Amino acid sequence: MVFVLFSIALSGCSLLEIKLDSQTTPLTEQQLNARIMTREYTKSFFTQVENAADQTAQLYSGSDTLHQSYVLLWKIHSEQGLQAAAYQTSPIAALIDTWVFAAQMERFYVAGSGKDLFKSEDIKEASISLSKQAKSLAKSILTSNDFKLSATFVEQFVEDNPFRDISFKRVPAYRDWLAYTGKSETDAVQTLGTMPEAMGDASDRLSLIAEQTPKLLSWKAELVALNSSITGEDLSLTLANLRDTSSSLQDFIENNPEYMQNLAEIMSAEIQPLINDLSVKTDQKLDKLTLERIALEKMVTREREALIKMIASERIEIADIVSKERAQFTQDLDRVSQDVVVLAIDKLMDLIRGVLIYFILFILIVFFAPLGIGYWLGKRATVKQPI
Repeated sequence: MVFVLFSIALSGCSLLEIKLDSQTTPLTEQQLNARIMTREYTKSFFTQVENAADQTAQLYSGSDTLHQSYVLLWKIHSEQGLQAAAYQTSPIAALIDTWVFAAQMERFYVAGSGKDLFKSEDIKEASISLSKQAKSLAKSILTSNDFKLSATFVEQFVEDNPFRDISFKRVPAYRDWLAYTGKSETDAVQTLGTMPEAMGDASDRLSLIAEQTPKLLSWKAELVALNSSITGEDLSLTLANLRDTSSSLQDFIENNPEYMQNLAEIMSAEIQPLINDLSVKTDQKLDKLTLERIALEKMVTREREALIKMIASERIEIADIVSKERAQFTQDLDRVSQDVVVLAIDKLMDLIRGVLIYFILFILIVFFAPLGIGYWLGKRATVKQPI
């Protein structure tokens, strides 16, 4: 009987709803759009930079070490700088810093110290186009008032913080932007969003590392090899000269045995200093080559260690987020279970009270109503009889 009443109470209660709250603050629509569109712009930025750099490199010969090095440095520093700007935790900070970085690069090649680095206009035109695209991206995300203020801020910030050289040393602009637009400093600290949003952010970062790290290492290795003091052509020429000298000496020995003694004296007097000099120069070249190889190995090791640390940090961050979400989910489930039990008991008590009231009314009607009606009818009949 109690089970039946409990089932009726549960089925008749329209207010019973189970809702789990993860206690996390999701990103706003503006923040989510800023993150997605800024990272899409980043991929377009990489493609346009590499295309312009490749076209420019073809204009110079392979022996033009200076300009070939400038092309490689532009690819390396522009892509590393934009990565740091675009892949921040705060989507709005990433948007503002990306816009500023593109505008700084445009100023460097149009009116700054980089305007005469290259004889073609490909890199300059690519920089102008990328800056316009970044500005258009910000306009599509920010409100009209924020965009107007931001455009003035970016222009002034680029004027005050231009790129001095092709290393593109970036100055973060987000906090200055907050102060300029009159926003609170607390806006600089953003939530990671919900767990799917945070995991998506981490996935994007790992994907970027997997795509960009091999290219950057390749360009850096090419830059080191390009500026090395020994070339393959020099080494081949030295070996060819040595081979020709050896062949001539062998031919002379075989065809002039009577002059062996004289040859030994000539070799001692003339050839030995040449051999000594050649040995010294060869050792110097090999030492320099060894130093370059060691430097390259150290650079590769540093990049690998940085990559491992970054992946480990992202993994720890994801594990921490999952642990917090699991603990919060358990707490929410316990709280909801308690609420369900309390609500069910309250409804059951209300139902029992209602049933008791109706039962009492039923008893009164069944047992006492006929007696009352008979008494009333009898009394009425007695009054109507004549005396």
